[in-house]
Amino acid sequence: MTPATSPAPMAGTPNSDIPNSDIPISDIPIGDTPISDDAAETRIERLFGIVVGSSYLVYLIILSPSIVSNTDLVGRWWTVPAVAVVFGPPLMLLGAAIGRHRRVARLAATATAYGYLVAGITWLLAWNHESSPVTLWYSMVPAFAALAAAIVMPARATIGYLCAAVVLACTTEYLARPDDKAGVLPLSVAFTLSFTLLFVAAGVMTLRTARLLDETRTGTYAAAAQTAATLARQAHRSKIDALLHDWVISTLLAAGRQGNVESVRQQALITLDKLDAQPLPATMVPVRAALTQLRAGALAVDLSPRVETLTRPEAAGLAIPAEVVDVLDAAVSEAVRNSVLHAGPDVTRQVTLRADARSLTVDVLDDGCGFDPAAVPPHRLGVAVSVLRRVRALDGGAAQVVSVPGAGTAVHLSWVVPG
Repeated sequence: MTPATSPAPMAGTPNSDIPNSDIPISDIPIGDTPISDDAAETRIERLFGIVVGSSYLVYLIILSPSIVSNTDLVGRWWTVPAVAVVFGPPLMLLGAAIGRHRRVARLAATATAYGYLVAGITWLLAWNHESSPVTLWYSMVPAFAALAAAIVMPARATIGYLCAAVVLACTTEYLARPDDKAGVLPLSVAFTLSFTLLFVAAGVMTLRTARLLDETRTGTYAAAAQTAATLARQAHRSKIDALLHDWVISTLLAAGRQGNVESVRQQALITLDKLDAQPLPATMVPVRAALTQLRAGALAVDLSPRVETLTRPEAAGLAIPAEVVDVLDAAVSEAVRNSVLHAGPDVTRQVTLRADARSLTVDVLDDGCGFDPAAVPPHRLGVAVSVLRRVRALDGGAAQVVSVPGAGTAVHLSWVVPG
């Protein structure tokens, strides 16, 4: 299964399996929508993007005189493209971070990191062996380029990138300065590296801490979902235990002590009537607890989906059987898990929970690669068993998977109070 979400496959799909919905499926904002700030890593990346982009903007203004002055050191073809490559992506990073478009921001951060190296290498080719007492503008921003690299690179790769950027910056500065002001290149590299390493290492550790926090949150959500399900099952079992103790076991004990007498036969008939004619009432879960369990179950699989809850005022009195909540919880988790595994990279996922006076509906949407439901092999049981069959087996349950290759997937799950 490739649970993905896209308006395309849902726009022409009847919404019959989703009764009493407040909002049509086609109205749910998905696709290239801003990424929510639920994950700590996402918030830190956004902060880094704003800091790095703003720093580049300030330095572009400050270094403008140096940029003009340094044009005499290189061929005419280098300055304009180099300024565009060095300062263009960070400004795009700033805009994407402010707009909370994580995918664009990460692409801009990657372009910022590699653009700086490309500009430095091409400077060595464009240099005309002249010197200038004015500081080379290119050598002033290696730390900011490394911070941009930290957004998209692992810790060790980021430190390696910083070393390469500092060596390149110090080398170009050394070559561009007159001999009496050039200094000693190894000392310059060591000083610059020791100074910038403090800031970059702090940034790397901040991002690493954010990732650890997200992992901790994932475990917490999983524990919350498991606890809610366990409490519901325990309450249900306690009622079963009460029925067994008060009627079944007491009847068996009476039969063992008194034998086949009329009073025992009457008690046995009453016990059978209670087991057959009066089914054990299901443990009912308040709608708020059910929504909490479903939300926790979805986020326990993956923190990236935006989880939205839409409830009508009359839903406050809705109580849902614990079995229904457990089945929907398992189906939602399976849908999100399949989206993570099969929908492709950089996918936007959304889980929408709806409740009214008589129904509970869950939509798992993504804008991934999609798939052809008819082409799913029989041995792939994720869709058939974990999502569709178990939900449809509920009294009042309905399930539907809508997907088109290249246009995303929508999984619709619903339960209506029977009768």
